Amino acid sequence: MVSFLLPACDPIAGTGPGTPPSPSQYLHVDAATQSVVVTLIAGHSATDNQFNYDGYSNGALVLTVPTGWQVTVQCQNHGTVPNSCAVVSGRTATTPVEPGWSTPDPKTGLDPGKSASFVFTPSQPGSYRIASLVGGNEASGMWVDLEVTASGKPSIRAS
Repeated sequence: MVSFLLPACDPIAGTGPGTPPSPSQYLHVDAATQSVVVTLIAGHSATDNQFNYDGYSNGALVLTVPTGWQVTVQCQNHGTVPNSCAVVSGRTATTPVEPGWSTPDPKTGLDPGKSASFVFTPSQPGSYRIASLVGGNEASGMWVDLEVTASGKPSIRAS
C-alpha cells in the first residue's frame, strides 16, 4: 500500500483556500420592527486573502436592504491589519455616504481583534458598498455590494 502526503490546507487559520461559510448566518431580520443586523467579519479566515468580509471579497457578498429599514452593522476585525466598515457610494468614494454610517475613524480602522458597530437607515434606493476605508484595503477586495431597494425584505447572498 502506498500513501501520499498532501500539503495541508487549514481554512480556519487561513493557510488554504477553504470554503466561505453560508452568508445567511450573518444576517438577522426582524420584520416586525423593520430592522436587520448584519455581522461583517473583516479578515475571515476561510480564504487566503484576508481582505474580505465573512470570507467573501470583491463584492461577492451581496446585502439587499429595503429603504426605511434600520440596519445595524456589526464589524469585527479578525485580520492581522486594521480594517473598517463604511457605507460608501461609487467606486472611488473615500468617505461614508452620511456621517455615522461607519465604524469610528474608518480611514484608521479597527485594530486586529477589535469590533464596533453602527446603525443607518437608507432612504433612497440605489447601489452602494460597505467597504474598508483603510488605505489599500478596498483595492485589495475588501467590500460588500449593498443594494438598497424600494421594497421587499433584507437578504444576503454570495454572487
